[in-house]
Amino acid sequence: MDFPADFPAQAYPHGHGGWPGNELEEVLSASLGVPQAGARIVEVLARSFVWVPLPEGGGPQSGQLDLPTMEFDGQAYVPVFSSEEQFRQVVGNHLSYTIAPAVEFARGLPPQIGLALNPDGVVGIPLPPPAVAELCRAGRTPLDGSASGARVRLYEPDWQDDPVDFLAAASAEFAGTGVVLSARRCLATIETADPVMFIGVELASWEADRSLPLAALGRALTKAPVPWPVNMVFLDVAQDPVGDWLREKVRPFYQQGY
Repeated sequence: MDFPADFPAQAYPHGHGGWPGNELEEVLSASLGVPQAGARIVEVLARSFVWVPLPEGGGPQSGQLDLPTMEFDGQAYVPVFSSEEQFRQVVGNHLSYTIAPAVEFARGLPPQIGLALNPDGVVGIPLPPPAVAELCRAGRTPLDGSASGARVRLYEPDWQDDPVDFLAAASAEFAGTGVVLSARRCLATIETADPVMFIGVELASWEADRSLPLAALGRALTKAPVPWPVNMVFLDVAQDPVGDWLREKVRPFYQQGY
């Protein structure tokens, strides 16, 4: 498709020491002042993950997620973020979220909705509905891989590398919350980047305070640090490839009552 001459229309840089943290953020930085950068952003976004805020929860059994929206020039957008760092910088630590391949997430949106990537982040850009439609037509998601090999690899740590002290600390902290039914862990390697750890938790009810397991995870990391960045995903909030893989492939390291 042809992108408007002024696309991206909004790019607002804010100084931040951890930027850029992945390929998408590198492309966003390079897009500043380049009207023709829209197609390149969509190309890279098509093989990237996004962090989606979930202020009202929701999940598979509810049929749809209750997504936040924002309005710009009369157009509705759903905010998403290019990394957990950008999510926490803008949203904070109090809100739950899910992580999904951008293509799969975009395909679930109504056709009249745009995506706001990193609103108020280091570099942000609105993708209007035509750009989202182009994203939806992307042939592959990150978990599909490519001809040159998989872009994202999910796996369990080797027994020598499993952070047993951290898992024990996390289990104790999760038990203390009273709201965590189970927890699983895996590592993910995206492109050639260093691994990141995902902790997938299942909560006792839809009404459970999701800030409790987040705080518990923070306390466990203080007691027993691990060598990887750690992200939490809520297995009962949304279906995404990371959560599905954790459910299907990984036994819980914590189960309530055991």
